[in-house]
Amino acid sequence: MDEKTFSSIATVSSNIAERSVVRKLRPLSQAVMRDVQRYQGISVISGIRGSGKTTLLSKIYKTERDAIFINSEIVLKQGVSLLDLLHYAYAKRHRVFLIDEIHMIPDWEKDLKIFYDETHSKIVVSGSSAIYLRAKGSELSRRARFHEMKPLSFREYIYFASGKLLPKIDIKDIVRKDTGKIENMLIPYLNYYQPYVSFDALPAAFFEKNPEIYVNILERTIRYDLAYLREIDNYYIDAVYRVIKSVAVSKPLELSYSGLSNSLGISIKLVKEIISSLERSGVVYRVSPYAKGKKSVRKEDKILMPLSLRSALCSYYGISPEMGGIREDFFVQHVGECFYLKTGRVRRTPDFVVGDYIFEVGGKSKGHSQISGMENAYVVKEGVNLSGKERSLYLFGLLY
Repeated sequence: MDEKTFSSIATVSSNIAERSVVRKLRPLSQAVMRDVQRYQGISVISGIRGSGKTTLLSKIYKTERDAIFINSEIVLKQGVSLLDLLHYAYAKRHRVFLIDEIHMIPDWEKDLKIFYDETHSKIVVSGSSAIYLRAKGSELSRRARFHEMKPLSFREYIYFASGKLLPKIDIKDIVRKDTGKIENMLIPYLNYYQPYVSFDALPAAFFEKNPEIYVNILERTIRYDLAYLREIDNYYIDAVYRVIKSVAVSKPLELSYSGLSNSLGISIKLVKEIISSLERSGVVYRVSPYAKGKKSVRKEDKILMPLSLRSALCSYYGISPEMGGIREDFFVQHVGECFYLKTGRVRRTPDFVVGDYIFEVGGKSKGHSQISGMENAYVVKEGVNLSGKERSLYLFGLLY
């Protein structure tokens, strides 16, 4: 490492950080930032492109003393070793290391482990794949904390659109008998639901207002992020685009690995590999099946998408989005870890298991037949002032 190369990397990276600073962070970013500032180890921040990772690192860069911001793409272009760069920066008295899009650098986890064990410096890294970063981050053992940047929650969107920050709630608040007080707080803002799910859920889309932002994010995800997961060629890229389109325009219940393989004319092995890679890059949510004893009785996963990717892609393709898919996207994004319930009574059911609760997500006319006889089971609908075993879908938008 020489001074000219280091200075070039530091200057270009710093310019990127300066351009990414915003006046008001989203509430999730504020919470992650507070935790990162308290923690002296390695913090790993993942999330789909456009979710605000670079913005968050840029804000931390502005507030931490002796910090250096490093853009991984610039490091790759310069052809230098990450470990050598970190050692050089440490010799120049930098003590906080912020590395954006770390997944671009091969074997980054090994370099961070060596450097942290030597210096015990504060290190914050970001990347597009929660699953990939956690898998790689296992090399870091107890040294790392993990944070995920999802698209905006409905609560966060209301905050940016209206200036009103509604209180965060949890699942137990939703399933308790009296939710009227919480719903009454939401009612004045329900007109924001449609623009939120249609386009505005991703911070980059909401603030940039570029109608092609989602297509551009997919382009960069496929051509850059997936390239770090495996070798890609034109056939693979074409197959990925066709799989994404099929997921976006189909009802979730209509999707299966064998069905995608048959309709797209590609092997089922490649379909599964593509879905796995897209999940690792944050482009799809893959919900695993669940059964008694936590043993799956069906091999198929349910494939959903982060908001507002489905709606934006359908608009791009000139197709009306499937509202059932959007509702389930909304639900799964907000609740986080959940399972797809297979009861054994029918081949497929649209119920979700979240902790100790079962939820049936449906339209306004959805009945109770699929939760009949189940304990801690509820029907989730668009609407307010629901009663009995019914709960408002909008309440789940306040979970983060």
